Amino acid sequence: MFKRVFAAIITLVMVLTLFSSCSSGEGEDLYYPIYSDPVSFDPQIASDNASKIVVFNCFEGLVRLDKDGKIVSGVAKSWEISPDGTVYTFHLKQNAKWYMSEYAKELLDEKTAAEFKYNVIADDFVYGLQRAFDKNMGASTDTRLFAIRNAYEVYDGEKSPEELGVTAINDTTLQIELDEASDDFLKALTQTAAMPCRKEFFEATKGRYGLDPEKVIYNGPFYLYSWTTGVNLSLHKNENYSESATVSPSIVYLYVNDDLQTRVDKLSNGTYDACPLTVSQKNAVDNDKVSYINYNNSTWGFAFNCSSETMKNRDLRSALTTALDVSSIPLPEHCKSYANGIVPDICLIGNAVYRGYAGKKTYPASNPSKAKVHLEKAFKALEMDNITINIICHQDFDDSVKIAVQKWQSTFGIEVNFVIEKLDEMALEKRVSNGEYDVAFTRINAQSDSASAFLGMFTTSGKNNIFFMKSKTYDALMGAKAEHMNQQEIISNCIQAEEYLISRSVVIPVFADNSYMAMAKNVSGVYAIEAGTIPIFKDGMRK
Repeated sequence: MFKRVFAAIITLVMVLTLFSSCSSGEGEDLYYPIYSDPVSFDPQIASDNASKIVVFNCFEGLVRLDKDGKIVSGVAKSWEISPDGTVYTFHLKQNAKWYMSEYAKELLDEKTAAEFKYNVIADDFVYGLQRAFDKNMGASTDTRLFAIRNAYEVYDGEKSPEELGVTAINDTTLQIELDEASDDFLKALTQTAAMPCRKEFFEATKGRYGLDPEKVIYNGPFYLYSWTTGVNLSLHKNENYSESATVSPSIVYLYVNDDLQTRVDKLSNGTYDACPLTVSQKNAVDNDKVSYINYNNSTWGFAFNCSSETMKNRDLRSALTTALDVSSIPLPEHCKSYANGIVPDICLIGNAVYRGYAGKKTYPASNPSKAKVHLEKAFKALEMDNITINIICHQDFDDSVKIAVQKWQSTFGIEVNFVIEKLDEMALEKRVSNGEYDVAFTRINAQSDSASAFLGMFTTSGKNNIFFMKSKTYDALMGAKAEHMNQQEIISNCIQAEEYLISRSVVIPVFADNSYMAMAKNVSGVYAIEAGTIPIFKDGMRK
């Protein structure tokens, strides 16, 4: 009863604060919309956008990314890499500490509470990484972390967690051994799965770690103070943070709001200090009131659900890809260019742009006669003589899809009928992620700036495998074992993987697109990591 009353009081205070702050234009609090409630505050589990926003702002790994995407010191004040690139030695800050609320402290027994070391120590990273490779836990582990020695064997249960190549030399020295040198490894350590976890506190939660603000301890710039489901969360400045003097906001309020128009309106009128925007949303905002940072992180195209009754037939997919000439679809005003491939332009391998290695990877000009041959084979395999294909699309791309459909109909005639269903962005994303589609003209977002991580999303076990493709060949190229390869082999595998998606007619890349981190004119310092998807509030402030 007390907790419900307390939550109600907190919510009322936050609402009153919101109106007071917005009317005065002053204060150190920031307001930002999120699409949904977080699923978990456990860094090793966090995979949805809202959970990752909380984790990246409330936890800190050995290293982190700054506003320019450069790797800078986190809990590690310095590090050395062996000449062969396989041994990393990190020296931890002695003033890096955990924040534990009084509610969280009540979970500990008297002896553990009395002996608890508030300093973040090397063992916290050992335990966090061991949890990241616990296959039964459902961890959201970046494939690049599988470069750690024995990582794949630990994940597969062939070796114990203690055999993972991560060792605490002492409280302030951590050593990580890799199977092969990897230019991406430091960047992989910025991921949520590589955040620290204190073993005795985790065990004290008895399987409830990360389920609510009271069952987590934090070591980042903020801590999660309150959460009212379906309404908001508040992140408060963590005075225990090693660089707390550099943290600008006192509080960051995250408001649950999946209404796209309302989000735009509240950014325009100053209710929100920052907000992520697509290009079409950006065009609806008064540019005199907002500033932007853009990220070339998306590809729009036709995605085929490889598990649906019809689209699992490769010849049917090939008929559609072979009949379509992408250049016949005019470039919309809200897209920056035609796509150079499936992998967005923001993606890198190591520190180099992936597209510089791969070049342009798209379909050749249309071949109607070849497309008809594929269609005939598909009809025979499916035991059909005509078919209706349903296409879901974003409402802003209705005209683009209609042009593609006209091309298909002119090639296939009445044997193929097309039905177009227009959806708003949230509905489209939900249908695609749930596999409730046959063909979708959809945005394919990079979740980080790693080309291998982007292509790794589409493995059989990938959590963002929106094509629902199951391929042992593809898994061999982009699965966890691929991370044991050297840099040149990874480049080769990524190029082969992108070519595989094209050759198997899994997706037709059409347009390249940006997303934006928009800030009110009197706001600065908020930037995004993870290819523009996760806002970082540490330096955010009102002028």
